[in-house]
Amino acid sequence: MKTAVSVFGLVTGLAASMALAQESEDQFAKPISEDLGASTGNFTQTDGEDLYMTACSGCHGERGGGAYGAANYPALAANARLGTARYPVNLMIKGNGAMPSFAEWLDNEQVAAIATYIRTNMGNSYPEPVTAEDVARMRQDFADLDEG
Repeated sequence: MKTAVSVFGLVTGLAASMALAQESEDQFAKPISEDLGASTGNFTQTDGEDLYMTACSGCHGERGGGAYGAANYPALAANARLGTARYPVNLMIKGNGAMPSFAEWLDNEQVAAIATYIRTNMGNSYPEPVTAEDVARMRQDFADLDEG
């Protein structure tokens, strides 16, 4: 009888532990992704600085200084290549080397917001804003290049 009670206690305790572990995982899964500004597939912020801090600063640094080590992440601060809006938009949409494409995760408004933010901050002074229409046109241009 003692063995049956011990086995019952062990099974009950194990089941309770598993239930608590699952509840704990569920409790933390959603707030973390929301805190990062992302849902299951897309970023949710609309402000260029917020998007940059969430999607870009992990590699390029909070102030755009870049990073070097296991990989090289170019500086965006005081970067003359940002003089043309096509440069950052192309990189966000198509990716390049270690930089992944963000085409599926950022809509045209968000790409425009990030491009405008990095072109007007971090020692860059390219005041012409990038619009969602500009990004839509560039997406089509890039797609046409892929097809041709």
